[in-house]
Formats: sequence, structure tokens, C-alpha cells
Amino acid sequence: MVRSHVTRFGRWVNLPLLVTVALLVVFGSVVVESATSAMAGGDGLFRRHLFGIAVGIVLMAFAWAFDYTEFKGWLGPLVILDALLIISPRVPGLGDTAKGATSWLQIAGFRLFQPSEPAKLVTIVIMAIVIAQYKGRIEETKDVARVMGFLALPLALILLQPDLGTGMVFVAIVMGMLLIGGLKARWFLIFALIGSVVVGAVLYFNVLADYQEDRLLVFVDPTRDPWGAGYNLAQSKIAIGSGELTGKGLGSGTQSNLNFLPERHTDFIFSVLGEEMGFTGAVTLLGLYLALLVIALEMSTSSRDLTGSLIATGLISMWTFQILINVGMTIGLMPITGIPLPFMSFGSSFMVTNLVGTGMLLSVWARRYGV
Repeated sequence: MVRSHVTRFGRWVNLPLLVTVALLVVFGSVVVESATSAMAGGDGLFRRHLFGIAVGIVLMAFAWAFDYTEFKGWLGPLVILDALLIISPRVPGLGDTAKGATSWLQIAGFRLFQPSEPAKLVTIVIMAIVIAQYKGRIEETKDVARVMGFLALPLALILLQPDLGTGMVFVAIVMGMLLIGGLKARWFLIFALIGSVVVGAVLYFNVLADYQEDRLLVFVDPTRDPWGAGYNLAQSKIAIGSGELTGKGLGSGTQSNLNFLPERHTDFIFSVLGEEMGFTGAVTLLGLYLALLVIALEMSTSSRDLTGSLIATGLISMWTFQILINVGMTIGLMPITGIPLPFMSFGSSFMVTNLVGTGMLLSVWARRYGV
């Protein structure tokens, strides 16, 4: 009887994933608390962070209990939901503009959440359903066009906000899923060529916003405008470098606590970690991320069907891209974007999305035997 319960528990629960995510959430909460402690209203911000975690855990449980295979008959409604989520901030009176993008919902002046975050998960499910229909072989031009059409709608709506960083996340998610879904290599080369042409055209015709252009120029020349466009990157490098091996200690970071480091609890949370916990803390975090991705990859390969594997792959692609971009931008290896760090950055919408994604992974794992 005991063995039967243990076996049933093992079928439903992936303990390594839960432990890894729990460690990341706790780790992130410690750093967010330290980053916000010296800020005006810091206590309120930290309470919002904890509230996001609580809501995320509840919704993670629902996602875990829900049989992901039921989504297969919901393609049309999911596409409509995806579009409504992304376009909702553009409705007069509902949207809130921050950092040049109208991507938040607000009611009576109170900011609620960022709809593009849950839209990432909806897009993952949509693309998993569509790509799985081809059973691992996407070759014909009409089939590629159909698949990419399901990406084009949310991507176009995201870019209208405009939110280039989130748009890049959507593209990364789908490219990872297509790699597993059987898209031939020549199509990736074609997409790379098209992407290069688009980027070249954007730069040539100068259609970027001034702040986006400044970020690219600073990426090419980090010494450019150190008190203006290059200020964030300069302060981030100082913070991370000054942490040395073991850091200055929690709450003792001078760059963050003396307000030299902008957006320290969101986009530059890794810089706070580097300053206060040093190289040791940074390596620990990257080790936890590696464990998360390896475990998720194992769960993807254990799925009973291609749809489950693709859902897991979409989540892996989302997390991997966000980790690489966020960490890379704080040390000058990537252009600065508004892409936060999974399970670490402050932001209730972002935290809830990551935890619900964890629940979706667990749903795939729990049903790998058709339970």
C-alpha cells in the first residue's frame, strides 16, 4: 500500500523541479527585499512581490491539475483570448504607458497586470497544438506559412504597443518549438536571412525610437554617453565588478542602496545579486537555472505526445532566452532591453506567469503515462 502511494506520488510530482523552482523563488525574494529596502515604498513593493508569488502558487496548482490534452479542441478560443489579452491595454481608459510601451492594464489609476505575460503561455499552447498537427514534419511552404500565421497575430499586436523586448521573447519561444516540431533546417536559414534584412531595414530607415537607438549605440560603444544613455550599463558593471568573490553582503550594496543603479529590483536584479553576493551568488543562481532547464528538458522528452513535448519546449525556450538576454545585458554582452529575469525580478505578472508555466510542465509530467 505504501509503495503504491509512493508510485502514484512519483507519477504526479517531479520533486527536483519543485525544489529548484522553490529555491529560485526564495533566492529571488531575498534579493528583491534587499533591492527594495532602501527605496521609497519599498515595503509595499516587497509585499506586492510576495502577493504575486502567492497568486502564482495557487494558479500553478490549477495548471498542474488541468489535463493539457484538453486544449487540443480549444484552438479557436485560445487564438481569440491571445489577441484580446495583448490588445486590451490599447482600449481607451484601460491602458497604462510605461517606458514608452502601453502594455499594462489599469482601473481607476491602479495598475493591475501586464497582459502580454499570460499571453506568452497562451501562445505556447496555441503553437503546440498547431505544430503537433504536422507530426514532426513541417516541409511545405503552405504549412510553414500557416504555422507562422499563428505567431504573426500576437507578434504584430505586441509590436504595436510597442514592446520590442517581449516581441523578441515570442519569436524565441516559437523558434525553439519549431526546432523540436520538425521544421526543416533550410527554413531556419530563410528566417535568419529575413530577420537580417528586417534588422538592416530598420537601422537604415531609422524607425527605432530614440531610446532604442541609444541602447544599440551604447551596446556597440559602452563608453558612449556614460551619464546619459550609457549610464545604466556603466552602473551595472560597477555593481557586479565590485561584488568580487563573495559580495558586500545583503543590503550593503552601494550602487543599489545609494540609488546609482536604476531599475535595480526589475531589469537589473542580477546586478544587485552580483554586488551583494558576488561571483559565488551569481554562479549559484546560474547553477539553479541550469538545473531548471535540464529538468524541464527531461520532462519534455518524457511526454506521452508531441503536444506535451512542445509545451515543455516552449517554456524552456522562453526561460532560456530571458536568462541569456537579462544576464547578458547587465554585463554588456547584450543590448539593454526590458526583459526581466525569471523567478528573480520584481513583477507580479511576470512571477505568476513563470509559476503557471511550472504548473503546465507538471501537467505534462503527470500525464506522461496517460493518467
